[in-house]
Amino acid sequence: MSQTRKVRLIDRLDTAGSRPFSVLGVSGTRLLLGFVGFMYYASQYGDRRFLFGPAGVYPWAEFTAKVHEGGTFSLYTLSDSTLWFEIVFHAGILAALAVTCGVGGRLGLAVHWVLLWSIYQRQPVLLDGGDNLAYLVIPMLLLTRCYDRLSFPTGLARTLARRVPPVLRSLSTPLHNLGVLAIAVQMCLVYVVSGLYKVQGKMWQDGTALFYVLRVSEFRLPGVSDLVYGNDFLVFIGTYSTTLFLVYFPLGVLVPRLRPWAAVVSIGFHVSIGVVMGLTGFALTMVACDLVFLSGALETALERARIALRRREPVPADAVLAFDGDCGFCQASVDRITSHARPTLTAVPWQSLPAETTDPHVERLDREVLLLLDGKVLAGGAQALAEFVRDSPVRRYRLASGLLRTPGLRACAAVGYRWVADNRQRMPGSSGACTLPSSSTRT
Repeated sequence: MSQTRKVRLIDRLDTAGSRPFSVLGVSGTRLLLGFVGFMYYASQYGDRRFLFGPAGVYPWAEFTAKVHEGGTFSLYTLSDSTLWFEIVFHAGILAALAVTCGVGGRLGLAVHWVLLWSIYQRQPVLLDGGDNLAYLVIPMLLLTRCYDRLSFPTGLARTLARRVPPVLRSLSTPLHNLGVLAIAVQMCLVYVVSGLYKVQGKMWQDGTALFYVLRVSEFRLPGVSDLVYGNDFLVFIGTYSTTLFLVYFPLGVLVPRLRPWAAVVSIGFHVSIGVVMGLTGFALTMVACDLVFLSGALETALERARIALRRREPVPADAVLAFDGDCGFCQASVDRITSHARPTLTAVPWQSLPAETTDPHVERLDREVLLLLDGKVLAGGAQALAEFVRDSPVRRYRLASGLLRTPGLRACAAVGYRWVADNRQRMPGSSGACTLPSSSTRT
């Protein structure tokens, strides 16, 4: 190994031991897994005694024997008392809710895992496959700093952390990154094994698997399933694209630039499974684990949003919206906006402003409204109108301002404003003076 490669390897190891990766991602994973557990409890709450109780549909003695035979455990086997059942069941609800809200730290997450395992063992008929992944991922989350984001810290964990020896505290970041890596590897294994298993099936090989899956009554969504399995092209594309995606997902994860896109495609894939096939718990569990791969992109997007918000300073109160006072349509439009939006800024015809303020911008003032401050242009066209009504006491105008200032919609607003400006002589209330000057008459 060359000296350069050794240096790069050492730098990467130093980074892995000093900088935590995917903190936002694992925090989202913890939140969603807690929500899935809470949703499971809440959805069965009305029938809890029938489904999980000691006198329920699954006899307690048979359930206890099955658990002991399998070498596993469940808190529901400790007693056949209805009171004990109610205590454990409601403790599970509270633990799931605490994990969702980010309360309780790693201890709360461990308690949630024990209670979730117990309830899943009590009634395996209701499980949809997401439980298997939750069993594996939650212990991995215990290694991570999944309570650093999207949580309500109580200060207890910080107090306890100060009492931990510095040597052990220094292991926090390496253990976190190890947990993140374990979750990522586990997800890649899930996708690859599932894809290779499908490749061996005859229906997946001939492209008809989706046809048979969507005809199963438990997985049907009326109207949508019929539309899909009734179209040969959709069945063919859906079957083969599913197999290819599952097999090659790890390759997309290995390429940093493709990683967020692979995660987005995976999330869309599982959301469609949850909606069309009704496997909500499974879909949300997979989405929760996919957030590990999307963490970097989410962090970048949030940072850009923070920078944009910091740069966006409020418009000074002495700024004015300058419009063409000779244009009847412009005057009527400004009067209408002013009377309805009641903005804090003032709108005045540019012809009434001092010449030293308007002379540098005459050409633009003939074609669009400008937000001016001491002779400087703060915004023009649709963005000037957006800033004009930004602080309006009327909610719909504030909403419209926000939409007009949204990236992506800004370009659409500019095109729409330009079309209206070019055709304002045809608009209601217009006059001959509304016609824009041609390029040959511009000064």
